[in-house]
Amino acid sequence: MEDPTTNAPVATEPALSRQTAVRCFLALVCSHAVAAYAAARVTIRYMLDGAAEVPFAVLAIASIGLGAFLAFRRMVDQPFGRRMLYGTTLIALWFLMSFVQLNIAADSMISRPLLTVLWGLGTIWIAWSVWAWSFFRAKGVVLGSLLAGLGAVICWSQVAVTGLTGDAAVEIAWRKPAFSPADTWNQSSGLAESADIVWPGYLGTDRSGRLDSVQLNEDWANNPPEELWRVNCGEGWSSFAATDTTLFTQEQLDGKDSVTARSRTTGEIIWFTAESIEGFRSGLGGDGPRATPILGMLPDTDTQRLVVYSIGPTGSLRCLDAADGNEIWSVDVLSQFPGENLVHAVCGSPLLINDMVVVCPPGDSGPCLAAFSAIDGQKIWKCDSDWRASYASPSVVTIHGREQIVVHAGKGVVAVDPADGKTIWQFEWSNEWDNNATQPLQLAGSENELIIATGYRGGAVRLAFDSDDAGGLTPREVWKNTRTLRTKFCGVAQLGDTLVGLDNGILCGADIETGKQNWKGGRYGHGQMLQVGDHLLVIAEKGRLHLLKPNATGHNELSAVEALDRKTWNHPVLLNDQLIIRNDQEIVCFKVATRFSVKSD
Repeated sequence: MEDPTTNAPVATEPALSRQTAVRCFLALVCSHAVAAYAAARVTIRYMLDGAAEVPFAVLAIASIGLGAFLAFRRMVDQPFGRRMLYGTTLIALWFLMSFVQLNIAADSMISRPLLTVLWGLGTIWIAWSVWAWSFFRAKGVVLGSLLAGLGAVICWSQVAVTGLTGDAAVEIAWRKPAFSPADTWNQSSGLAESADIVWPGYLGTDRSGRLDSVQLNEDWANNPPEELWRVNCGEGWSSFAATDTTLFTQEQLDGKDSVTARSRTTGEIIWFTAESIEGFRSGLGGDGPRATPILGMLPDTDTQRLVVYSIGPTGSLRCLDAADGNEIWSVDVLSQFPGENLVHAVCGSPLLINDMVVVCPPGDSGPCLAAFSAIDGQKIWKCDSDWRASYASPSVVTIHGREQIVVHAGKGVVAVDPADGKTIWQFEWSNEWDNNATQPLQLAGSENELIIATGYRGGAVRLAFDSDDAGGLTPREVWKNTRTLRTKFCGVAQLGDTLVGLDNGILCGADIETGKQNWKGGRYGHGQMLQVGDHLLVIAEKGRLHLLKPNATGHNELSAVEALDRKTWNHPVLLNDQLIIRNDQEIVCFKVATRFSVKSD
């Protein structure tokens, strides 16, 4: 080639040889595809539960080694401009690959561009391991290795893999220091004040998650929720039981599953009582307890004292003095009914009825319900159904005048007689995993009918019951719909003639008479709901609090505020005008305006 102004020959950079181009392309596949996927999988799995995925670790090492062999010294002698172009392209492709990986497999409250940069920096050592000796000699390799190591330190000092979302996406969140009870423990007290029970346990008095005695002021523009306090807490998905002065919950503290009593005024720990064994850990569903304690009066003394009944994730049923947390009695439910624990451990909260504590033993051979004396923990009965428990809690309903305990077990819903645990009726309704966590809903205005719902490919069914002269009950389908109200974790709310629930993460409304889905809107993820009069409080899976007024035509979101900044599966509670929300990291208390207590200047 000649310079047209001088007719002198111009030097041109030789093109990459075919062999070099092929080897570099194969090295690119090794670094940016195979090794990237395998190493990310190994890293995430280790962060979730400490397990080493050996086959993928071997695949990552082999692909890095092969890629490095293919690319060895292929670029080091190329002209500087070409090396800059190819190097910049490799880096850009790495961050593009990170963006794609995160969009496919991860979910986070961190903005996607920022998370992409952090993830790319934290994992770029993979690409560097393949291409270092292709582009540089010894000094450059050493310097680049230091920079790649610095990128990993920057990334993993700021973010952490914190578990899976309800859709099984990898959750990545800002790294927070481990919580210690000493951080919020008021050790000068140690005693919870004597007070009246205002929220006995899971989902309130009747386990409906519905408050009809309170109406919210929906004008959050002028009367927004006011944050009263915020404290760190231990891991776990437990909600609250409460008195006028104290909140009772379960959390994992210093590696052990514990029942805690916290001040309603400040959130500080008053006392905590840990189980004697190491706490439950799970990379899938998160560490810590799941079930919510229940409050009751111990009926063995003249004065009757307030006690807390709790069941831990591995089946430790305990009765504790509500004043100081001292253990009165305990029972290892899993040892009484041997078998493998549920994958996500014991989630069903204990139920108090007729001086009995009713729980859901997790063993794989049943029973799904068992009753123990509230006084001393002695076993009273086990139900005669051989269905295994799932993740829902027992509740009490009265149908055609007959009181019964119902629970959504693995295969379907079981109802038993509180006196002896004998089955009154059962109805098969489940999903492909037998994972059922939604409470049966007794319909207002049709108290002899129930709504049963479950997630994945389950859906909802409305049951009516035929009664015979002997008091027997036979369930009968009014309608069923497997394409709506597929609720994984949350309940179903009845607002007028509309049933509302999170259908695999998206809020939907179905006609109560036909089961037909009327609308679907509001991507709140697998969060939780609390019905307050004709309003619905939704705490989204990512921790944002939403105020809705659903009806037959739509979900009608009125307002929203930031509450928590990561995965939130715990049920909120409303105590007069105090809204208490928690997840596995924080507890926050808001003052919310009601119709009769509007915030004033």
